[in-house]
Amino acid sequence: MLCAGNHLDDDQARTLFKDILANRQSFLDLAAINAGVSTKGLRVAGVPTGDDAWVTKFVAEKAEAVILDVGKIDHVLTDGMIHYHLMHFCQNTRPGFLARNTPKFLISDSLGSLDAVILESMCTKGTGGTHTDWTHELRSFANMKLQLPHH
Repeated sequence: MLCAGNHLDDDQARTLFKDILANRQSFLDLAAINAGVSTKGLRVAGVPTGDDAWVTKFVAEKAEAVILDVGKIDHVLTDGMIHYHLMHFCQNTRPGFLARNTPKFLISDSLGSLDAVILESMCTKGTGGTHTDWTHELRSFANMKLQLPHH
């Protein structure tokens, strides 16, 4: 629930929202999913909407969650092809929805960092770590090939 304007601060909005959840039958579904309240922004169909700082923080948290998952996958998988498929088709596409539906200036830093982590992970796993000896041109070419769409 977004409470826009300067009428309520976050604590007042939370108190009001919790009271509504507890006392109105029509809001029981929201109470069951532990819905929250914010005066800065909200997520609509997975897209962050709100002030710039809130949207930027939301995207940064999503990117950080994917980065943590990449680290887990790196440690668990030994098969390079399965690793590549998970990185390219799963981890790399998770933030794609945000990239298509959020203003670029709010997400560029977070998604750029995420992209670098995914590329490094794929190069490390795919070359056994020997990619660190590549020239800048060769690494740029590999990055470009790894980032090509799958269709």
